[in-house]
Amino acid sequence: MVELNTYSKINEEIKFTEDETVELLKLSEKEILVLILSELKKISENTHN
Repeated sequence: MVELNTYSKINEEIKFTEDETVELLKLSEKEILVLILSELKKISENTHN
């Protein structure tokens, strides 16, 4: 199980500028899911190393 501190760290790293937010809102559901899965893969790799 992942420690609570890991979630806090992840939450702090997820911050978007206004322009980034506008661009994210333009994405399709499929594109958003791909981004989420990509980030989860990175997080998983980082926590296992």
